[in-house]
Amino acid sequence: MKRILFAIVLMFVTLTVSAQQGTQSVGFNVGYAFDSNNATLGLDYRYNITNAWRLAPSMTMFVKNDGLRAFALDVNAHYVFPVAEMVGFYPLAGLSLSFWDFAGYNSTRFGANIGLGAEVYATSNITVGLEVKYNIIQDYDQALAAVRIGYSF
Repeated sequence: MKRILFAIVLMFVTLTVSAQQGTQSVGFNVGYAFDSNNATLGLDYRYNITNAWRLAPSMTMFVKNDGLRAFALDVNAHYVFPVAEMVGFYPLAGLSLSFWDFAGYNSTRFGANIGLGAEVYATSNITVGLEVKYNIIQDYDQALAAVRIGYSF
């Protein structure tokens, strides 16, 4: 009986922490693109379509390094799993449009993203997270990792 009661309480605690439908957030991230060796800076917006599904458009600037710089516009979908009272985990998948400049040679590429992320709900409005994704883009495939801080409203 104690186990059943504990499971029910745990379920309610977990459900109350997960994002609610209609919740929005904006965030700033700092990261690294592994193959191109560029630091990245990004801004994103997240909208919870349901309690679990959210849409996350973002823009990322690849800081110029060795003559290479880029700018990416992404639209990803996240499916958020509440892992603990203050922690969420999500796989992501989406589309990417990137603009590359390498020593005067410019190219535009359409691609896809797959990855994983986790976030800690530091307060009711502030989240801190880590996201790792792989960009599948012709001639520019690479892994990226970023640390994010966001404000929910």
